Amino acid sequence: MKKYFLMVLTIAITGLSFIACGDEDGAGVLSREDIRILKADSIVRSASSSIDGLILYRDPQRGAFLLDSLNGIIDSLQKRGDLGEIAAEELRGEIYNYVGLGTEDVYNRILAHSKPEGVEQWYYKAAGNFLAYNLYMRHNYEGFLRVAVPLIAWMDSLENNNEWKMLTKQVPMLTAGDVHSSWGQRMNLYSLLGCCYLKLDQPDKAKEVLEKFDRAGLQALAEDSSRIGPIFVNTYARVKDAYVRVKNWEEVRFWLERTHTMVRNYVQHNPSPSIAHIYDGYSHLDKAIWLWSLGERDSAAAEYTKFTNADVFNTLNARIQANDYLVNAERWEEAADNYRYLDYFVEKPFMEEISAYYMPKLRANYYAGRQDSALQVAMQIAELFDTAYVWQKQSQMAEMATIYDTQGKEMQIARQQAELSQERWIGTLAALVLLTTFFIIYIWYRRRAQSRLEAAHAKLQQAYDQLEETTTAKERIESELRIARDIQMSMVPGVFPVRDGLDMYAEMTPAKEVGGDLYGYVLMADSLYFCVGDVSGKGVPASLFMAQSARLFRTLAAEGMMPAEIAERMNNELSEGNYRNMFVTMFIGLLHLDTGRLDFCNCGHNAPVLDGRFLEMKHVNQMIGFMEGTPFYGETIDDIRGRQLLIYTDGLNEAENNQKELLGNERLLELMANTANLDSHQVIDMLKEAVEQHRAGADPNDDLTLMYLKLV
Repeated sequence: MKKYFLMVLTIAITGLSFIACGDEDGAGVLSREDIRILKADSIVRSASSSIDGLILYRDPQRGAFLLDSLNGIIDSLQKRGDLGEIAAEELRGEIYNYVGLGTEDVYNRILAHSKPEGVEQWYYKAAGNFLAYNLYMRHNYEGFLRVAVPLIAWMDSLENNNEWKMLTKQVPMLTAGDVHSSWGQRMNLYSLLGCCYLKLDQPDKAKEVLEKFDRAGLQALAEDSSRIGPIFVNTYARVKDAYVRVKNWEEVRFWLERTHTMVRNYVQHNPSPSIAHIYDGYSHLDKAIWLWSLGERDSAAAEYTKFTNADVFNTLNARIQANDYLVNAERWEEAADNYRYLDYFVEKPFMEEISAYYMPKLRANYYAGRQDSALQVAMQIAELFDTAYVWQKQSQMAEMATIYDTQGKEMQIARQQAELSQERWIGTLAALVLLTTFFIIYIWYRRRAQSRLEAAHAKLQQAYDQLEETTTAKERIESELRIARDIQMSMVPGVFPVRDGLDMYAEMTPAKEVGGDLYGYVLMADSLYFCVGDVSGKGVPASLFMAQSARLFRTLAAEGMMPAEIAERMNNELSEGNYRNMFVTMFIGLLHLDTGRLDFCNCGHNAPVLDGRFLEMKHVNQMIGFMEGTPFYGETIDDIRGRQLLIYTDGLNEAENNQKELLGNERLLELMANTANLDSHQVIDMLKEAVEQHRAGADPNDDLTLMYLKLV
């Protein structure tokens, strides 16, 4: 271990001396800070590359020591001012990524910063790139889109920034051909975003993004074809494979041609026999898929035979990818043989892996006549389904936990406020005591007053420093909660259906930074599902329960269930493991736009207002999440065309002023009595203004959510 320590230490000391003695004047647009960061980056990368990666796996104790040494180098460079905070964090993330440790917390911390200037822009983009890729690979497409879309927009703006263009010309690592380069980052994110839209069944958005991706790739090729590295080939192959999955053969043919163009350019500048053989082998599989889609079955079979004779066919990845052709060609025996390796290929079977790999494996074994194997695969799918569901759920909740910091934010705020109050009292008392002491000492010990004064001043300064630190911590927590509020508000729809005869609008206003109210809708053909809900409690726990409730509603509504069935399924799901005994009141409706019929299920929620009167209901039902296994009952109104429907939470009728007086149900009905000539947006604005006037400056006592519907 000693020799490795000396090796890392020698590199670090040499590098630090190099920075200290190096020329910091810069050239062009490179600032002194940029030059110091780049030199420090070189030191860290030299130190990390000198360590054999196998050490970290074969000898965990030595590996941990070496990782600590690398972190020590980064810490030293950061303290010296040679590395900014963003660059230092990104380098730590790369090291953790190298040894398979968790990196999402590191990259999330980086993206929490405002966008930097100079060379640190590259580290910010690299962190976003790694984080987006990890979210995509975990099939957390919602989280991926929240990271990737704004990051791509910012990266696109940099491409038109002259200062950034000049900067990239002076820094080789920003223009290299791998995934870490500026070009590689854009190509990687573009391809992932296009594939994400394909998986979310949004082909038009996917095509728009991928056309932009292709233009960027061709531009890079035209500017300098020698820069085309493996990332370019892999991103084009990724897009091609995504279209194979959705069986869009016209697009498959186009992206096959593009992939081969990138392969030819790459091999031309990197004439390594092994690389050429790999790409050449996969090209035969691609041609087989292409020819099969054209109906040229014999030619496709001939290309597939060439693929099986290539060296790459003996790899695990090739065997599984071969089934893209074999399953479509209904060569079940061969496909079933290849699927024997599937368990080694799939590390964690999420829902998508079950659909993309295990279901075809079941079909291959069944049609190959291997009934026993098919039964085993069916049993395996049943077992994997539960595991995959749990993993998917944990992945989604992990992202929410990162966003909202579920480790007691509310308790931490209360504790910080109490500490702040105590520190202020202590500081004030200390100031009085010290000042009194000063005057007594000044009178009786005039000669020693100066030294006593300095001591008192130091203690007083320390007391106020503590106050300042406490205030800063409180402001940081409030800032994080404001970010959480913005994310939560993005979870409820801000755009509503545009249909002839339909007037719909809704708004949500949390009482605190984050809240527990929710609303949502799902439109499928002539069926409009909608809901308004109110989670018990407030703050971060309620917001997490709200997010889970909203996600469940959208998922179950998309399956075409009746409102009562949606409520029952949500109740059973949310009751499981509900140790906090939280629940949500909810009104769930299904409006048939062609007939005007309204099917609904009210789950302990306030009665909606229909044409200025509270809706009379036979069943109120229990709150969702309160008790597992409870039945829910739905009701029907034959036709609500021409009628006004308002659904709301108790932040409306129970809004309080400073005298604790409620707005009340009677006032609510008065407000809704004369709204026939108003549209949905005007009705919501009118109700919000009435609540503000009633509060008369009092702080909101509850979240407020309003939804208005009218079908002509």
